[in-house]
Order: sequence, then C-alpha cells, then structure tokens
Amino acid sequence: MTRHVALMLAIAVLLITLGFSVWVLQSASKSVVAPRPTPDELARRYVTLALAVGQHSPDDIDAYYGPAELRPAAGVALVPLSTLQQQSQQLLALARDAVADSPRKQRLLIKLAQLQAVINLLLTPRQLNYADEARLVYGLEVSETPNPDAASAIRKLDRLLAGPGPLSIRVQSYRDRYRVPAEKRKALFEQALQECRKRTLAHWNLPADESLSVEWTRNTGAAWHRYAGGHHSVLQINPDALAFEESAVDIACHEGYPGHHAQFVMQDISQSSAGFEIEDSVVLLRTADAVHREGAAEYGVQLAFPLEDRVTFERDVLFPIAGFKPAEAAKHVQVMQLIRQIAPSVSPIVARYRDGRISRAEAQQALQSSALSSSPVALLDFVDRYGAYATGYTAARDRFQRDVETAQRRPVDDRWQLLLQQLLRSTPPGVVSETARR
Repeated sequence: MTRHVALMLAIAVLLITLGFSVWVLQSASKSVVAPRPTPDELARRYVTLALAVGQHSPDDIDAYYGPAELRPAAGVALVPLSTLQQQSQQLLALARDAVADSPRKQRLLIKLAQLQAVINLLLTPRQLNYADEARLVYGLEVSETPNPDAASAIRKLDRLLAGPGPLSIRVQSYRDRYRVPAEKRKALFEQALQECRKRTLAHWNLPADESLSVEWTRNTGAAWHRYAGGHHSVLQINPDALAFEESAVDIACHEGYPGHHAQFVMQDISQSSAGFEIEDSVVLLRTADAVHREGAAEYGVQLAFPLEDRVTFERDVLFPIAGFKPAEAAKHVQVMQLIRQIAPSVSPIVARYRDGRISRAEAQQALQSSALSSSPVALLDFVDRYGAYATGYTAARDRFQRDVETAQRRPVDDRWQLLLQQLLRSTPPGVVSETARR
C-alpha cells in the first residue's frame, strides 16, 4: 500500500468516525429535550398558579372543586405576586406554542390572560381609572351620561309614592313597611327557591342529580354561592339579606335558578360527558367570565318572573307567609321594578368616587338622592374592595337584556334558550381575550 493510499484511507476512517460522533451527539441532544406539555399538564399548572394567587386574596377565588393536591401546601411561604405574574406570563407563552389550536386551548389562553389581569389588579389596584378597568378587564362600558330611563322611573316613583320630604326618604319608608320578621325569612326563601327552580326546569334540561344546599349563617355578608362540582352547589345566606320581602325572589333566582347554580350545572354538562376540564375547577372572581355570569343571573330574575307572574306569586304565596296584605302586592312589585330601572344610575357615581373626583360623603349623598340606593355605605365599601367589578350587576345585565330581547316577539321558551346560548358562549370579546390570542 502506497503512502498516498494509506493517507486517503486514514482520512476516510476519520470522517466516518467524526460523522458517527456528530450523530451520537445529535441523538443525545434530542433525547434530553423536554417533551411538549399536554393540555392537562398546562391546565394543572394554571390551577396551581391561580390558587397561589388566592393565598394573597382569598376573595378572588370564588370557588375551587378540583384535586386537593393542587392546593398550596400548608405552612409554605407565599410566592410574591410579582413572581406569580412572571410565571403566568411564561405559562401563557408556553401554552400558545405547546398545544395545537382547539376550543380548549383558546379557553385556557383566555383564563391565563384573565389571571394576569387579576394579579395586576392586586399589584396596582388603582392603575386604571374606573371606566378603563370596566372596559379592559370586564368588557363593559361605563357611561357618564345620565340614564334617561332612570329619570323617567324616578318621576313615576315620585308620583306613586307622593308625599312630603325627599323621594329617597319616602322610598326607604315604604320599603320598611315590608320588612320581613326574622322568624319568617327561611320559609319565605324556601318557597321562592322552589318556584324559581320549577320555572327554570320548564325551559332548561337540568340533570336529575343536580342539587343546591342552603346554609344559614352570619359569616357571610349577604348571599354567596359556590359550585362544588358534580352538579351540586352550596349557598350561604345571611338572614339579614332577606330582611325585605322582594329579596326572596331576587336572591333565589340570582343565586339558584336560573342563576349561578343552574349556570354552573348547565356549563358543566355542556363541556363533555366527563364534565368540566381541570382548568374550570378554579373560579376566579374579578374576570369577564364572572361578570358575564352576574349579568345573566340578574337578567334571569326578570325572565323567570315577568311582571304579572311576579305580582301573582307574591300576592298569593309570599305576602301571606310574610304577614302582609295580599292586596298591596301589585303596588309593591311596581315600586321595586322602578327601583331596579334606576339602578344603572349607580355606575357613573361610583366611577367618580373611585377616581377621586368626588368625596365619599358626596358619593353617599348622590347614591341616596339620584340612585335611591338603600345601602350606599355598603356599596362604596364594595367598590373600594372590588373596583369596577361592581358594574357587572347592571351593565352586564343590560347587555344580556339587549341581546335576548331582540327576539321579544318570539315564544318565551326561545328567550330562555337564547339566554342559555349567551351564557354558554365564550367570554365576550375584550382586551383580555385579545391578549390571550396574540
């Protein structure tokens, strides 16, 4: 073998060896790359993050009915909110790239963006003014223009409750006449809840195993619903929340049927045969999803009880239980309806208060005189704690009413189905939703 041939063979062997080494290195490199997380893995990380945020603000976790092992371990130091925000941003970026497009992916992306918004509200609670917070976080518009419907309702109320003194004083005096004795409140509510359920079952196919447990306690401010999973909910009620007769139907419908309990049950059975996904087991309070449900619950009261039906039910059932004269029920229902029409006047007042443009005393006076609020102090306390979330009870309700009652001439059942369709749809478009899609 000549030296030239020997040299060529040596070079060939070297190239083959180098090639094999590169292949080995590439294979080894590929073997240590972490696999793409599955949707369930991403969802569990989201739930863990949300529950960690809830350690800083327990009220922002409206309910949790998922695996116990995802709860933060007892005695472990809190993770700083700034760190949780970074982790949520990283998880959002990972979820965008790691999972193929699907309805579940879009829901998870929206939930992650909403979680970031909650963390921002906790880190910088007054960074946004009231109107911007309502629009950017909840997809709601707050108008500074006086509500013409409210002005008309005030004029009608003034005539209906004619007499000396400010209208706000006359309204409160009238309502006090229908204060329910403490020993009759439980029976009153049970009758209202039974009727709300009956009316809802006539239009929605709730599963046979659905149930709502009622707990009477003074450890909650008013009424608080929590979905427990498996078509079951727990409703805690402070008896003081039922001090006034009309509260029985309002709370029974809003919190029970067709309100929050029925909402979660219908959403549960609409997801899949297995029910909610793991990411749905944690329910955040200050989100567009939550005000969506609040608006649906508020609108559901008037859908379940049109004016004539409510007069009949209160006259024949509730007034006798409460010990009031049935002949007075029609006027009472009319007064309460007018007061509900005035309720949107609250939003511009609390917006000016929250933004520091009027004092607390000025806001309290305006709520009493212009919005006929029966508990302005409690309302302002709520705004101090939850900001523009307070807008959801009126603005979101009005949005549902506009969307559903465009079909006012259709049969009643159609309106119930339209409400359900609106309820089950994705969160209304807004900046939070768009953030999730980017």
